[in-house]
Amino acid sequence: MQALPQCWFTRFHRPERERYREPDGSVSSTCRYCQRAIVSWDREDWSLADGFDVSRLALLVSGRLLTLYDKAADFVVRRYSVAHLNDEEAIVAYKRQLRAEYGLDEPYSVLELRDSQPRASSHRAPSGKQAIKRLARQALQFPSESDQNLMS
Repeated sequence: MQALPQCWFTRFHRPERERYREPDGSVSSTCRYCQRAIVSWDREDWSLADGFDVSRLALLVSGRLLTLYDKAADFVVRRYSVAHLNDEEAIVAYKRQLRAEYGLDEPYSVLELRDSQPRASSHRAPSGKQAIKRLARQALQFPSESDQNLMS
């Protein structure tokens, strides 16, 4: 019987030392625990590379989002659009308001506020339609384990 990898328990995948910049701006690697392909858009949060990344699709369709995320349950609590805000200062103030409202700075808070805006980078992100088509092609090329189970 094989032991379960650490990421199965913690729900956090950690990349190997080797990482690759993809043409769409993402970074890919292999999880050091389970040895599966993983992908990240911000080099902090890593998810399995097979199948659809629903959070990424939501970003491409609706624009910049702030996501309230429960780390303990690996669950998106709520997404907030910032399209109605005029500048970066207003977004920072909105983040402060959400942090206070949900007690994110409390010592034992399991909630985290994630900003979908990538950090400063020199690449141009693909349009939403281009990225959705690429993700659909990728999902058809590399079906996830659950997709393969359904097909058999």
